[in-house]
Amino acid sequence: MLKKFSEFIEEGMWGSALRRSNTSEERREDKDNTQYIDLGLPSGTLWADRNIGATEPEEYGDFYAWGETEPKKEYTWNTYKWDVYCTKYNKKDGKTVLEPEDDVVYLKTKGEAHIPTEEQIKELIDNTTSKYKTINGIVGRLYKSNINDNTIFLPFAGNCDVSSITGIKRFSRYWSSSLYSPNHQMAYYLYAIYDNSVIFVKDRYVGLSVRGVKDK
Repeated sequence: MLKKFSEFIEEGMWGSALRRSNTSEERREDKDNTQYIDLGLPSGTLWADRNIGATEPEEYGDFYAWGETEPKKEYTWNTYKWDVYCTKYNKKDGKTVLEPEDDVVYLKTKGEAHIPTEEQIKELIDNTTSKYKTINGIVGRLYKSNINDNTIFLPFAGNCDVSSITGIKRFSRYWSSSLYSPNHQMAYYLYAIYDNSVIFVKDRYVGLSVRGVKDK
C-alpha cells in the first residue's frame, strides 16, 4: 500500500519544511496553469500534466539535481548541494525520502504537491498503458490510465550532465523523491524511452526533469 505525503511527515521521514521552454526563454511562474490528472490509481495519487518549469504539458521545463530546488548551468559533484560525500540523505542520517525543504515541487506549489516516490512511479507504470507520441512537434510517451482512460504526457527532454544536455527527443529521466539506499550517492528515477518505461537509479548530481504529484 502506498504511503501518502502526510504519512511520511508523521513518521518523521519528511522533517521540517536551464529554463528550457519550447515557446519562451522567460520564466512565467506567475502563470502556472498546472492541472493534476486523476488516472484512477489505487492510491488516489494525482499526476501533474506538465513538468516543473514548463507552461504547457509538452514543454520540457527545467533540470534539477536530486534534492536541489533551483536549475543551474553546470551539474557536477563539485556543484552539488551536498557534494560527492552526500552529507545529507546518507547511511548516517538514515533519511531516505526528500524532505519538503529539498523538494522543488513542494516549494513551488506551497505544499500542495511533491515529487513522487519510487512507489508512486511504479504505480504509474503498473496502471497505465504508454506509447510513443508526438504532441505539437514534441516527442515523448503518453500514459493512458487502464482504469479511466485519462492521460499524461512526458516529453523526451533528455538530461544534463556537467553542462551538456543530451538525449533530447530520445528519452526522459524524471526524479523520484526516493534515495537508493544501497548507494546513497544515487536516487531512483523514471526512465522513459521510445518503447518502454522503467525505474532506474542515477547519480544525484545529474540534472533531470521533475514532475509533481498530489495526494488525493
